[in-house]
Amino acid sequence: MGAETTKKTAYTTVRMSTVAHESIVREAKRLKLKNIEYIDAAIRYFSLRGLNPVEVEAREGTIIIQQIKKLRDQLFAYMQEEERSVLMPMLEKLIKIRLTTERVLRLQEVLLSTKSEEELKGIKEKVEQLRNQNEMAIQAQVKKVVREAKEYAPGKTRQKSSSI
Repeated sequence: MGAETTKKTAYTTVRMSTVAHESIVREAKRLKLKNIEYIDAAIRYFSLRGLNPVEVEAREGTIIIQQIKKLRDQLFAYMQEEERSVLMPMLEKLIKIRLTTERVLRLQEVLLSTKSEEELKGIKEKVEQLRNQNEMAIQAQVKKVVREAKEYAPGKTRQKSSSI
């Protein structure tokens, strides 16, 4: 190895394979660097990070796996937060609605049990008519809510505001 000295930096000659030399020339040219700048930067890269250049591919695989695990953990945390902040309140509301409906139906049974057969026959038709009207109104409201929920789904822009 021969040593060559300039005013600013001391250089030395290094022996390498022609394949390695061709790679250096090609990459330095692609990055618009001098060969020596490319070599110095590559050596600093491995040195500063404490990397063994022969094992870089295995290390990159480990880094990728760590990033995937981190992403998985973030996704799982997001799903848990959605469960706490969105799904549980929705479930509570659904249970409350169901229990309220059950109590209303039970109250209706109690009230109707006080009526005679004659009175029940007279109001049976009116009750059936009201039940059908309510069912149609409920179905229309459900369709409207579902349509608006799809319209304002995450990632979609809000176009208009309406109330249920």
